[in-house]
Order: sequence, then C-alpha cells, then structure tokens
Amino acid sequence: MAKPDIHHENDRDTASDTASLRLSLLDYAPVDEGQSPTDAFGASLRLAQLAEQEGFHRYWVSEHHGISATASNSPEILMSHVASGTSRIRVGSGGVLLPNYSSLKIAENYQLLEALFPGRIDLGFGRAPGGDQRVSGALNDEKSSPLPYPQKVSDLLGFVTGSHPAGSRYSGMKARPETPSPPQPFVLGASGSTAQIAAEAGLGFTFAHFINPTRRGADASKVYREAFRPSHFAQRPQVVVAVFVALGDTEEEAAAYADAFHLWLTHAESHTQFDRVPSLETSAAHVWTQQQLATRAGNEGRLISGTAEQVLAQLRALGAAYGTNEVMINLMMPGEAARTNAVKALSAALRA
Repeated sequence: MAKPDIHHENDRDTASDTASLRLSLLDYAPVDEGQSPTDAFGASLRLAQLAEQEGFHRYWVSEHHGISATASNSPEILMSHVASGTSRIRVGSGGVLLPNYSSLKIAENYQLLEALFPGRIDLGFGRAPGGDQRVSGALNDEKSSPLPYPQKVSDLLGFVTGSHPAGSRYSGMKARPETPSPPQPFVLGASGSTAQIAAEAGLGFTFAHFINPTRRGADASKVYREAFRPSHFAQRPQVVVAVFVALGDTEEEAAAYADAFHLWLTHAESHTQFDRVPSLETSAAHVWTQQQLATRAGNEGRLISGTAEQVLAQLRALGAAYGTNEVMINLMMPGEAARTNAVKALSAALRA
C-alpha cells in the first residue's frame, strides 16, 4: 500500500475507485486474559505504529463504558496517546457519543487535538449511549432533558466552524484553539437513519456493518451519496464501512479465532460479560448452549474471517456493495500477536 495521505480529503470521492482498496483500523483496546488495561493501551499504540508502517489510512478508537474487556472509554485521551506515537496515519474517534456531552466541549477537545496533530484528526460521532441505562444516567446526571440529535450535530458543527444557523442561541461562538483546518467530521450510523444528516451537512459517513450486517447499510450509503451537499468539510461524499475481522494463517486457525470472537460477542451483548477477551484456550474449552448457538448464528454476518487472501476478497466485495474503496476493520482477536499478524498479512496480500 502507498503511504497514507495526511492532508484533508475534501477532493476525494471514496466511491471513485473501489478496486483500489484502502484499509483502516477501529480499535476497542481489547484487554486480553492475564493482561491489564495499561497493557492494552501499550498494545494499541504498537498496533497503530504498525498500521502506519503498513500504509493503513486511519486508526480510530471507540467509546464504550462499563466494559472490563475493552478499555477505550475516552477517545480523546487514547487518540492523543496514539497520535503522539505516530506521525502520518489519521487518528480519530469511532466514535464519540454526542448525546452524552456538551457540543462545545467536544468541539474544543477536537480542535485541541487538531492543533496538536495538524491534518490528522477525524471526529467520528454517533448517538448511541455506549453503555447500559445506569451508565447513561451517570454520564448525563446534570441534564434535564436530551436535545434532538440533529440539533446536537448542528451545534457541534457550528462550534467547529464558528458559523451557526440563523437564530442560533450560540451565534458568534467558536471553539478554541483556532486551527488552519478543522478536524474532519464523520457521522457514524448503524441503522441508516443518520445518512441524511451526514449528507445535508456535507460530512463523511461511516456505517457499522459490524453491528447491522444487512442491506440497510448499502442502501443508506446510496441515500447519503445522492443527497450529499458539498460543505466546508468535504467537497465530495466519503463513505467508510466498518466490519469485524478474524484472520489466521490457515483456515483452521482463522476458524479458531472466529470461535473466540463469537464467544466474546455472545457474552459482550448479554448480562454475563467476560472481564477479559477470551483466549483461544478458553474458547476451545467452552461448551456452547443452544441459546448461545442461536445468538451466534444471528451474528455471523458481522464478522469476516479466513486467511488473508480470503478476507481481502470479502473486504473488496463489502466495499463494492457500499460503493466505497475504504473499509475499516475491527480486530477483536485474542492476543496482540494475532492482531499484529492480521495487519501484516492483510497488508502483504493487498500488495501482492
């Protein structure tokens, strides 16, 4: 792969060349068995450095709360850690959970990151709570009532640009510090309902295929592209599709990593979460219940697995279905060595 372009992408349409696949990474900062969150953050930085070396385009980190097996609950802090240890790769949030926070504070955080790491910061944001009802309540304990999501988006963009809609209560306010160019905003979606918001505001659009692996994502991307209006942030549509990946050197090894992934996911979305990402040994020893097997069957489309060549072919097909050349992979595989090997193998397959 070519070295990534650290400049803003206002003149690039990601639908223009789906054959030239561009890979990015989404990181949950997984905490492996026998490891601590501090270990996970060290592994995340090393993975980001490798991704940069191998020509990956973006490295985004998540926001989840109340989950022991994934350590990324403050994207801005982890982004600073990653960006400080890299020099070219774009670093972003996948994504900051806009309803939980003041739009001004988010704008200030990302303006500061953009000032520290010029031309490299992506502001990916979504409207999911990122935790259970108690966590959501604790994050919003001083708010009397939530604002409509389109209003939150409008306020956020107004603070970034200093240009609010007519009649806005925040007219004339702009987030500091000032930067020559803004962080690049992306609307994150998992149902398709936010595609219109992204299009009308002229923002990038990222669809979480790893949450909703149906036709809805491809349909939403088409709606977004057709309705897109050029803006201060982008002149052309930018679509990124994100998916879980499990990769092995052989089909048998890939299947073992897929088993470990599905064991983690089955529990992660239940009331019996693992406090660490289950190892291959834990996965191999697990006895699946009928209910768990049914849940797993429903989750199969959220994961792409196989050898590097098999995974790459599926990623190309996924990008083509979304009309984009950029696919973001989420490596919830146990063990830093496995995640490192996946990045190297995919990069080598892409260059072949």
